[in-house]
Amino acid sequence: MDKEFLEKLNSVTEWKQVDEKGEQMKFALSFSNEGEGLVKIETAKGGFVYKLKQLNELFSPGNDKTPVIVWKDQRYMPLLYTIERAIKKVYEECSYRLTDSDVIPALKALAVKSESVSKNSISKSINQELRLQLSTNDFSRQEVKMAIRRILNSAERHNKHRGLRGYLDFIVKCVP
Repeated sequence: MDKEFLEKLNSVTEWKQVDEKGEQMKFALSFSNEGEGLVKIETAKGGFVYKLKQLNELFSPGNDKTPVIVWKDQRYMPLLYTIERAIKKVYEECSYRLTDSDVIPALKALAVKSESVSKNSISKSINQELRLQLSTNDFSRQEVKMAIRRILNSAERHNKHRGLRGYLDFIVKCVP
């Protein structure tokens, strides 16, 4: 987690209770084209531009025990959705021309070393979104790797059973 980022965020916005279990902040966030890892935050109280830390600086300390990532586990839903939304975003930006065979190798590489950044637009997008997610939430390196592997398994399964764009069609339909 990035305490400096959270302090800046807290200085321009406030938490509001949304229900008995949750709170949220109101702000607009956009990734800047001016530099890698730059985000622009805007709120009613003001805004700021911030350079997100690299993934290897954001992992929370974890234990050696490998976590079991289950789709319905609320702790991991933000992490899983972050990765799938990053893939969906690239798919939509390239006018739906990607195939599962573009996604699966990127996920395989990230499953080995989640903080690696290649020239691949899918890997870059996942890395950028993970940096934002880990700036505000605690996940260990092992948890991130296991989440990527979980999504990789899903991509391979959808591709095997539904063809060329089986996984991509699935996330377009099911990922918010």
